[in-house]
Amino acid sequence: MKIEAIILAAGKGTRMKSDLPKVMHNVAGKPMIAWIIEALTPVCDVLNVVTGHGREIVEEFISMNFPDVKFSFQEVQNGTGGAVRAAIPNVSGDVDTVLICAGDTPLIKTETFEEAKKFFVESGSDLVIVSTILDDAGSYGRIERTENGDVAGIVEFLDANESQREIKEINSGIYLVEKHFLKEAVSQLKNNNAKQEYYLTDIVKFAVDMHKKVTAYVEHDSFSISGINDQEQLKEVEKVLLNR
Repeated sequence: MKIEAIILAAGKGTRMKSDLPKVMHNVAGKPMIAWIIEALTPVCDVLNVVTGHGREIVEEFISMNFPDVKFSFQEVQNGTGGAVRAAIPNVSGDVDTVLICAGDTPLIKTETFEEAKKFFVESGSDLVIVSTILDDAGSYGRIERTENGDVAGIVEFLDANESQREIKEINSGIYLVEKHFLKEAVSQLKNNNAKQEYYLTDIVKFAVDMHKKVTAYVEHDSFSISGINDQEQLKEVEKVLLNR
């Protein structure tokens, strides 16, 4: 199995209150994107970073420090699905599996990717979502499961009914996907929603409707897969990395 990672690093990160691209904010001595590249390198054969806002800064840093990484460009900030759609034409031909993750999760561990990869192979899945359990799942998308434990879908908080909001298993935004299915799925994403964005989560419904095998690998260290959205969270994550 040959894996290519698509790292989503095109966002501006407006809540960071800075013109610096979000993934270039320093945490424990280096930009957060560096932590993710280092965690992914032992697991993936190819790394493909999707850049957008401030692409020159991001690409220059990565090229100098990780020369084997390649880039895709998301010209319009039109959602996570749009970012993957921008990267798909650039995915290597001999790759059969794509790992998708965000560029703002510097606490992510190589072990998480390794275990998710192992789960993907052993479960015979077409799509694996890395999930986690939270006592207070807040506004995260909930993972719904079938009676046999496979994934039935992801329900966004705003669309969830009372019983769905009681679900504690949430989507981390990390996926392992069979490449040909992913190509087909992202080409059919629609942006008929309030934000007019292409949501990557829609590929889950597409997979379920096509009777693909969709499963979830549970990462029990939920803090390790949390993203950074503001300066306060950046400080919290920095403390953890320094302790490590």
